[in-house]
Amino acid sequence: MKRKILENFNWSLLWVTLSLMVIGLVNLHSALSFWGEGGGYQKLFWQQVVWFLAGFGILLVLVTMDYRLWDKLGKYFYVMTLILLVLVLLVGRDISGNRSWLGVGSFGVQPSEFAKLGIILVLAKYFSSNPMPGGYGFKDLLKPMALAGVPFILVLMEKDLGSSLFFPLIFMSMALVAKIQKKTLIGFLVLVTLGGGLAYQFGLKPYQKERIRIFMNPESDPRKSGYHLVQSKIAVGSGRIFGKGYMKGTINKLRYLPDKHTDFIFPVLAEEWGFVGAMLVLTLYGFLLWNGLGIAMKARESFGIFLATGVTALLFWHLVINLCGVLGMIPLTGVPLPFLSYGGSSSIVFLMGIGLLLNIHMRRFMF
Repeated sequence: MKRKILENFNWSLLWVTLSLMVIGLVNLHSALSFWGEGGGYQKLFWQQVVWFLAGFGILLVLVTMDYRLWDKLGKYFYVMTLILLVLVLLVGRDISGNRSWLGVGSFGVQPSEFAKLGIILVLAKYFSSNPMPGGYGFKDLLKPMALAGVPFILVLMEKDLGSSLFFPLIFMSMALVAKIQKKTLIGFLVLVTLGGGLAYQFGLKPYQKERIRIFMNPESDPRKSGYHLVQSKIAVGSGRIFGKGYMKGTINKLRYLPDKHTDFIFPVLAEEWGFVGAMLVLTLYGFLLWNGLGIAMKARESFGIFLATGVTALLFWHLVINLCGVLGMIPLTGVPLPFLSYGGSSSIVFLMGIGLLLNIHMRRFMF
């Protein structure tokens, strides 16, 4: 049986993940280096290397476990992340106006990233244990909505709007796969529309409303509120077809592009490698998502189907929200780009998700 498990290992998914990690490190090295300043901020580069190694070690551990164990362990992981989110509100660190970090000394962890994986585990358990062939009605979805709502509210209280969005998005992605009754789906759309309008009027902070205004017309204030988005577009466009060359991006090296090792890592890539390099990376992402969907479709039992769906949705929404934000297609929310943006907690969670996908694929023949 062990030999058959190894024979069914998804090497293509592993290689595309490793390829994105290598590209991420190469691109991060450039993003953290500045002309005339020696090594720049290369300490962050080596920290990312350590996070990748730690995450890959956890990936290997997850691959060796039978993923069905998370059918029982998922609720404990979920509760643990809720406890950490509460601790963030009590003793967390404030970084860039968000209280979303727990840390001792220079070591920090962002519980909201792990909470995304926690909600995937408990929703996979709920939907697999409560099948509704005729589709889920509103009452049937109250419990999973509550499960997603608790971390959503806690993260929102941390003033981390970008991370909070993932809980309703993951919930809706998994619920759509589980099948929602048409009238319930229409009702959800109406509620989201009304809720979005009310949130804009009464829930958003002034700086968050300013992001939406600048999204509509970033050139109206190019030196202040629109500066990030204007410089991002300039960096992407100036790369043209083949780019300016590695370590030669002027918008990057002259520090015109802010937060370029985190939220705006893609414009660094596009400026130096151009349209060709950007499309290569997007192709790798597309292959990653296609692989995730394929694993979900080929899984032989419902928990594996929903678990693979949730992980793929997590990667998909990170990709869409980050890229659309830096390209000016949606308001900026500040979420990491998988395997390219600097970040320890997010990198580990992404690699844990890949480990679960590999596990589901390996064991699909057992059912």
